[in-house]
Amino acid sequence: MPGTGHPLADPPFQSVGALLDAHRRRAPDKAAIVDVEHHATVSFGELAAVVDALGRQLQRHGARKGSRIVLASTEGLEKLLLWLGIWRIGAVACPLDIAFVGPDVAGKLLDMLDPSLILLPLEADASVVPRTNGRLVRFDTWPAGSANENREDVIRFTADSDESGTPFSFDIDIDLTDIASMCCTSGTTGMPKVVVYDHACYWLNGLDSIDLLGLNTADRALEYRSFDWYSAQILSLMPFLQLGSTLCVARRFSRSQFAGWIRDNRVTVCAGVPTVLNMLLDSPVDVSGGSLASLRVMTCSTAPLSPVQWERFEAHYGIHVLNLYGSSEAGWMCGNRSQRRKLGTVGYPAAHIGFTIVSPDGSPCGPGQEGQVVVSGPKLALGLLRADRSIEPLRGTALHTRDVASQDDEGFVRVSGRMDDLIIRGGVKIVPQEIEDALLAHAGVQDAVALGVPDPIYGQESVCFVVPHPGSILDARELLTHCRARLPREKLPRHVYVVESLPRSARGKILRDALRREWWTITHAPGT
Repeated sequence: MPGTGHPLADPPFQSVGALLDAHRRRAPDKAAIVDVEHHATVSFGELAAVVDALGRQLQRHGARKGSRIVLASTEGLEKLLLWLGIWRIGAVACPLDIAFVGPDVAGKLLDMLDPSLILLPLEADASVVPRTNGRLVRFDTWPAGSANENREDVIRFTADSDESGTPFSFDIDIDLTDIASMCCTSGTTGMPKVVVYDHACYWLNGLDSIDLLGLNTADRALEYRSFDWYSAQILSLMPFLQLGSTLCVARRFSRSQFAGWIRDNRVTVCAGVPTVLNMLLDSPVDVSGGSLASLRVMTCSTAPLSPVQWERFEAHYGIHVLNLYGSSEAGWMCGNRSQRRKLGTVGYPAAHIGFTIVSPDGSPCGPGQEGQVVVSGPKLALGLLRADRSIEPLRGTALHTRDVASQDDEGFVRVSGRMDDLIIRGGVKIVPQEIEDALLAHAGVQDAVALGVPDPIYGQESVCFVVPHPGSILDARELLTHCRARLPREKLPRHVYVVESLPRSARGKILRDALRREWWTITHAPGT
């Protein structure tokens, strides 16, 4: 298909130890990781020494190559350092936010993961960790303090050496096919999936991130999303490791501090999600004095980005937005590039993936024809962890996603939505985003979602929930009139409900089932 293609020669895989040692030799004083909230910086010289020390401490606690180590309820600099220490000894990183998934689900996930160690912040309440066979080990904060320096049961962020003062060395052979992590999906409905990745997944997706964003060694990337997210791992962590660039991190997004983070840390590339772009549009940050001058590109992924909001954001801030498309099972599937973009699309296929759009009978769709996205290739996840701890394989066969998309004759892909989200009204298939984009074109609408609800005549009808801009007053009848000027009759929503906010997951995805429950409550209230 147009726009696809594999690089002539990929750089060969290197382990974390080899990469950090190379960066330490080349630029020991260069900033490797910057904690923008606490103004803490780790140089590449420090990073290599601390990661080696963390690897040795994990070994002292019984971890070995292939051991599953849970990173429980932690974010920020310490999480990244521990993650690299885990990979340094060939162990498997298993991030798990116990508070987010809840104790019952966490207990089931820990039983599936069967970890050797569970790493928990020193100040955290140990009672939140469900009983498991894994050994609970506490860790201190960065930089290493003196309060716990004599406690062998606490992992500390300090350099380590043997009795002669020589840094410890590791004789561990780490290969592309070794399991690197087991990560939980967001789990907005039911039990989260546990996706199993090997180092090939990370290496190839990291190379794709470098290609998609045009990254180089001098870049300084800002990542404020949880590193529980595969998107953050492959967009920010891997290019930083592969290039030796600088990674700036925050534990969460802050609109009030955003411009300062960019300015003070000379950030050139920033991760983004639609929720954050909408926040920056609804309450614009002060960019006087060129506070965002260093920022050349902002990504947008994880959830669909409205073309209306995309255009508004670029017009207001003058920053290129690169809309990307990926999944937990496949990594990056498509992406816009700085030199080749198209508004309203997710770009064209990434280099290391087989990408096809197929019709219901399995035949490839022609240009502009909507169908199901099917992907394949060596960077797909190994599989899904089953309850019995075996792995349900994903790689090796074509992965049929639940996404509906089309591809134009230039290779650009438009994702219409999830197959589960399609509204079928009297046989007419309606893509929710088409209605949502029409509503977002209204000057008073800040956010909008369309969904299908049961109808005794047509099978389904579309209803919409909209959030007004601060200070705007929206009238449902006026919004329906607005839609009539932009949509064919069969795609007009039956009702529009004005609400204060829309329910979203921690990753910015609309919780449509919650809205259907709200619709049911509204329509079945006494007197309606």
